[in-house]
Amino acid sequence: MSIIESAANTLVRFTGLGIVCFNETQNRCEMAVLRDERHTLSLKIQKPQYLDGAEKDVVVYKNLAVYENLPKEGVEIEIKAAANPAISGFEIYHADEDFNRPESEDVNDFRWIVDFKEFHGDDLVVQNGGDKYPFTKLFIANGLFYTHKLDTELYFEKIGNDENGNLQNREVFGNVAETIGVKIEADQVSFRIKYDETDETQLLEKVSGLPYRIEIMNMDYSENADYSDLPDYYKYLGGADGEKFELEPVTEENDEIGGGVSGKRFCHPIKAEIDTIENL
Repeated sequence: MSIIESAANTLVRFTGLGIVCFNETQNRCEMAVLRDERHTLSLKIQKPQYLDGAEKDVVVYKNLAVYENLPKEGVEIEIKAAANPAISGFEIYHADEDFNRPESEDVNDFRWIVDFKEFHGDDLVVQNGGDKYPFTKLFIANGLFYTHKLDTELYFEKIGNDENGNLQNREVFGNVAETIGVKIEADQVSFRIKYDETDETQLLEKVSGLPYRIEIMNMDYSENADYSDLPDYYKYLGGADGEKFELEPVTEENDEIGGGVSGKRFCHPIKAEIDTIENL
């Protein structure tokens, strides 16, 4: 693995429906965690500790806090270093200068995260109006961003349709990242969550070689979950020419498409070249 996670104070992992951007002004990552009726948001903060009574060192994780059934609107989460950060704002892990999705071998390269620029280049526009979902605001600073988990079971084609839904092109796309990882090295990390009348902060003190874990999931757990979330993302973003793309898994002829592929649940975050999620 290219990322040495054991050096971190805290490891943040995000899986599911969400739009990611990097705010150069605020020097942080911002995520709009979309809160539709199909996806369920859950969050766990876990502290590492050695298992008592084991013959050799065995690390287990104990829940410090669990958040479920959060309201659809008005939720804001901030994770950042509170003391002596190794990174002042954010860094994005790239294995090398060039990235070729069908051929790249470094599973931690952040560019496995689907980028709307791969569909629309520099012609990306924010959609105004329409039937948008509310979203939870997630802000993360002082971290190294990378792909924590690359889905190697599904291999996608990119399908292009014009504004009327007519097929324009079909081409190989490749594998897609399932989970974003963030490594925060600091003496202390602050986690803050605000919603309704709640405003809670957890301060995570560094334990050498044993990072805390913050796991955030926004998943559709239904049996007929879609294999692609791009239609949801097109409520917020699009191309100037109206063309829309879809990701379709390459399957054997006897595999069913829809409701996941071979029963697999798959919700993937995407990256967008926008200044801030506040523009959404």
